[in-house]
Amino acid sequence: MRASYSNALFISDLHLSEERPACSQAFFSFLESITPSSEALFILGDFFDYWVGDDIQTDLAKSVASALTFCASKNSLDIYFLAGNRDFAVGQKFCQSSSMTLLKEEALFTIADKTVAVSHGDIYCTDDVGYQRYRRVIRNPIVLNALLLLPKKARIRIAQKLRLASKEKFNRSPSYIDVTQDAIVRAVTKLDCDILIHGHTHMADIHFIHEPDAYPKRIVLGDWHKVGWYAEFSDQGQHLHRFSIDNPVFSLNG
Repeated sequence: MRASYSNALFISDLHLSEERPACSQAFFSFLESITPSSEALFILGDFFDYWVGDDIQTDLAKSVASALTFCASKNSLDIYFLAGNRDFAVGQKFCQSSSMTLLKEEALFTIADKTVAVSHGDIYCTDDVGYQRYRRVIRNPIVLNALLLLPKKARIRIAQKLRLASKEKFNRSPSYIDVTQDAIVRAVTKLDCDILIHGHTHMADIHFIHEPDAYPKRIVLGDWHKVGWYAEFSDQGQHLHRFSIDNPVFSLNG
């Protein structure tokens, strides 16, 4: 049975790390702004800058888990997590400690009478053939389980090297590979959804797939860098909100 809500909040690409305390504080402030009128929160990947296993709990991870659990309990809020390309190793153990439900790609929900599909978004960047090949390998359960069996220090070194390589690649060619329209149309057709919402590309926007029709539409969440983004769905429609990381102000309607 598909979960149904009258409203929901969506965030992605926070890239939380000890190196960015202002972003972490903005996230905690965001949780504090949520009221019992909000029914669900979806975190659509790259929540952490990297994740090397639920058995490695940093102080930040513990604080995040505690804050999520408190928010869920205080507001009777359902919280969902869908892994991204940076935190694909997040598992059931951490989700349970954070009062989150772990989702698979393209899970479907009914929100304010609209069929909504959720994704991190990287699966739609089909022009990046090398990345899609890497994604299929690294997400293979056999490969992932083998990585998680490595010593903790080895996993941390691998994650740091991958993060450094990603930054160097972007510095050499500072452009994002966007989703392809064909991949989006195929997904929306297959899922038969009114709204597809995702992150990953960091290019916050609302796209109408078959203009001038209002639906289906694609909503892209922005990253949390100098500014942050969240989406709010309700019977009033779907809205993207932008705020300053250093001085966050939230007005959640629920």
